[in-house]
Amino acid sequence: MNDTVVILNLPLGTHEKLAAVIRGALVIALLLPCAVRGAGPETIEARILARVSPSVVGVNMLDALSNSVGEGSGVVIGPGQVITTCHIADKGKNGYVLHSGKRFEAVLQSAQPDLDFCLLKVPGLGAPSATLSSALNAKTGQRVYAVGMSADQNPPQPSLSKGVISSLRPYLRSHYMRISAPVPSAFSGGGLFDAHGALFGILSHPPGKGSNVTFVLPADWIGELPIKVQPGPEMTKKDKSAWLDRALALEKSADWRGLLKLSQQEVSRHSGNAAAWFTLGMAFANLKQYEQAIQAYREAIRNQAEYGDAWHYLGVAYANLKDYDNAIQAYRDALSMQPEDAQTWYDLGLVYGERKQYPHAIHAYREALRLDEENAAAWYNLGMTYDDLKLYGEAIEAYNETVRIQPENADAWYKLGVDYAVLGERSRIREVYQALRKLDSKRAEQYFNTYILP
Repeated sequence: MNDTVVILNLPLGTHEKLAAVIRGALVIALLLPCAVRGAGPETIEARILARVSPSVVGVNMLDALSNSVGEGSGVVIGPGQVITTCHIADKGKNGYVLHSGKRFEAVLQSAQPDLDFCLLKVPGLGAPSATLSSALNAKTGQRVYAVGMSADQNPPQPSLSKGVISSLRPYLRSHYMRISAPVPSAFSGGGLFDAHGALFGILSHPPGKGSNVTFVLPADWIGELPIKVQPGPEMTKKDKSAWLDRALALEKSADWRGLLKLSQQEVSRHSGNAAAWFTLGMAFANLKQYEQAIQAYREAIRNQAEYGDAWHYLGVAYANLKDYDNAIQAYRDALSMQPEDAQTWYDLGLVYGERKQYPHAIHAYREALRLDEENAAAWYNLGMTYDDLKLYGEAIEAYNETVRIQPENADAWYKLGVDYAVLGERSRIREVYQALRKLDSKRAEQYFNTYILP
């Protein structure tokens, strides 16, 4: 390509003026990129929140005396229609939703309490409907985005928490899910969205004590809302067959004996309910009754052959019995269905480590870390595996990652220090000693006497 030079024949004095204009333009051109960089690139989280927040509302249900009896979030699914969870909505027939700083009267229109879905009618709400997606398209390990109404802002505004799908559980022609995301209780009734802003399901944060466990009810179930609300206090009374929402609450509170009893009742009524067999297996396993857990997980698989989580936890139960061959086979079957499940890869690494099949263990840990690079336990066990192979440089890398994520992990610091000593890195040895002194004085003294004193 030829360069073209243009010579401007300008009147006297014009060149100086033009030069001043050019200098000014250059200054602006140099400053503009700095301003853009200062603003920072828009993150995927910001894009998703901007896309879906117009469809997310706050929900407040009231009793006959206008006292609040249920607060949370909801998602717009049609003109004047908001879906939320029944443990938010079923204690009052009337209430209101908050959207864009405005308040709209709401009335409970229909309910499916055994699925924990309640539909509100909100006249005058002009918010756009969320785009629905099937939970059958979801994958374990997939990045997802929980959006609900934040109670910390005034006026309340939708906010977002990112995480991954940690569990998919087949039930009623779809999957309900468990996610690993820090979700406040005010998000209950809000939405779980994929990277395109499509709604996978509704967040369910069961009431009661227990860990910060969040389940997701699939959007596929939204069509299962034929029950019209009737006047009277029994409008959403749960019958004995409505086991799912109770099972979720018992799992959240780690009430394993309660979950055991409920699951046994359900499988005696519906022996083909794979989800109930799975929760029965979970209850047995957490009560350390691993043989019974194995039988329950096998029944779940008999009724739902592609139940990846059942295969995974079957492997965990076998591993607890030190039946490593069957554990490896179960994990492999789980990974054939859920290849992006970081936890299954990690558990497989543990079993290979017990079998002293170190190359296989390293591969499994590396796969787990590819999917979740902040998994401190995987880094730590990877380091120990490298130690077993006397690959101290690689072990140091793994332990350094462990203490980056868990700076309070005295065991990792100690092993890191041992490997530095093996490689003769004296300056690093002293750094480790100083870290140990802050965490564990006895370990620090032991380390000092063994590796620092001549």
